[in-house]
Amino acid sequence: MKLAYIIVSHFNLEQTLRLYNRLNHKDSLFVFHVSKKCEPRYYEKLYAALKDRENCLFTKRVNITWGGYDLVQAVLNAIDTLVEKNADFDYAFFLSGQDYPIKPREHMVQMLGKNPGKQYMEVIPASDLGKISEWWEAYHFTVGKRRFWHPHQRKDNLLITLYNFIFALILPKNRQLPQGFLIYKGTSWWTLTRDCIHFMYGQVHSPEGKRIIKYFRNTWHQSELFFQTILMNSKYRDDIINDDLRFILWHENDDGHPKMLTQTDYDDIVSSDRLFARKFNSQVDAKILDLLDEKIAA
Repeated sequence: MKLAYIIVSHFNLEQTLRLYNRLNHKDSLFVFHVSKKCEPRYYEKLYAALKDRENCLFTKRVNITWGGYDLVQAVLNAIDTLVEKNADFDYAFFLSGQDYPIKPREHMVQMLGKNPGKQYMEVIPASDLGKISEWWEAYHFTVGKRRFWHPHQRKDNLLITLYNFIFALILPKNRQLPQGFLIYKGTSWWTLTRDCIHFMYGQVHSPEGKRIIKYFRNTWHQSELFFQTILMNSKYRDDIINDDLRFILWHENDDGHPKMLTQTDYDDIVSSDRLFARKFNSQVDAKILDLLDEKIAA
């Protein structure tokens, strides 16, 4: 089985190269996206280290901001690269540079082979997401580095009432998805077949896809909505296994950021049936990656 890895990264060269080396195989392919906002020497060093590897590709760069559409665009650029280079692969994993495998490649291939043609991503219908419906129901936009949205839900504040009134006059009306589309959410990370990747490519370059992109550009946390919504409103709906194959621990304060995994989490990580875990930072704790390498090689 041939596996492709779309990896978005922006810092910690040593860890990114370590991820590549751990996943590298004669039947592996890599597409790297490096955010434009990263330290310049990071991109230069990563590119210099991997540009001559036959299984490494670099895609068009965008400036990724947390919670913004840029991450979706980075992944779409990587999908363009895979399709337009006519890359040969069976499954594509979407990873960050802070992900790390927790199972050997043979286990990954065996697990994927048990469900041929299936897609793996977390999917939650909008009807179960009432408290965050503002992500897609409000109109989100940025001016400089500041984010605004309309309408604000509070109605007991005169300034916000005035804010909503002004933006109601100037913002576009009737911002809608294509007829019949329903919103779905999940984590940003997924594992899709080559056929599904080619479908995504065709969809986003179609007139309908352009309307979908226009809608999602003015939502929030689009990477947790965009791919789920497109695929759950497509012929792939019944082929999706509701599992992102990632081990993630979330902070109790629900701040939207996962816990940084360390040696103290080792037992929980290796007892998981997932294929990858996140997030790691070798500058905080490199020993946990050493332990996982030993486990994978055992």
